Amino acid sequence: MKRSLDKMYYYKITIQYEGTQYAGFQWQNGLRTVQDEINKVLAQLIDGKVTTRAASRTDTGVHAMDQVVKISSALPIECETFLESFNRHLPKDIKCLAITPCEGTFKPAAEALSKEYRYFFTNKKQVTLEDRQFIANIANELDITAMQTCLKAIIGKHDFCNFYSIGSNVKTTEREISFCELSEINPHEIFAGQTLFHIPNDLQYCYQLRIEANGFLKQMIRHLMSALWMVGSKKLSVEEFLTLIDGPKKEKQLWKVASPNGLYLYKISYPRD
Repeated sequence: MKRSLDKMYYYKITIQYEGTQYAGFQWQNGLRTVQDEINKVLAQLIDGKVTTRAASRTDTGVHAMDQVVKISSALPIECETFLESFNRHLPKDIKCLAITPCEGTFKPAAEALSKEYRYFFTNKKQVTLEDRQFIANIANELDITAMQTCLKAIIGKHDFCNFYSIGSNVKTTEREISFCELSEINPHEIFAGQTLFHIPNDLQYCYQLRIEANGFLKQMIRHLMSALWMVGSKKLSVEEFLTLIDGPKKEKQLWKVASPNGLYLYKISYPRD
């Protein structure tokens, strides 16, 4: 029987990636991106037209533990056998965790209820290259209590016009934060069982900024992290931080954007999860 030219097959995949060597997730002409690597492998494994669409863009150097991607394919995929072959062909710093059929109407970004990111950092005078590969470091002494006070103020719906990088088209700079917490954790408990992220054995504690929202602006979390470090270092008061929430927009940024190596797309939640 001749296959209908209009027939397409749709699949939801969950992937992890170590973002150090990539110019972000989304395809960019002339740059190495996670999406480009995925598309290349799919083209090798599947005949005919194949396209991908992700739930979240991540910037250069940012990692993901739970990125969701929709595959649209002109040919059906046998999920169980495909998963093994897919991972065998992917670069070592990208891993597919699961693949399941989905509806053609599924929109990974628009249908997400929330996105959770986590930023990990240490607070040491000096760290080795190995120590800071997957966890950022701020050498200044920090007032963690003052930083936590600031975080309580951003929960809810606010205008984050002072906490993002211009460069993407957005209708509004308002976002709704449903959860935000800064705590001290053992990173080995968070990364247990992960094969892409290698935490040194002697690194038994670090700080974790855990933040969940309906969406984020470009580099928003890294801007927040830098602003919090300024508060913790007493270069910016809690009161000054609070004036930056809900505007007005400052003409000059008060900080450099925090490094991407400590940031992870941790979890994307959907209504059917």
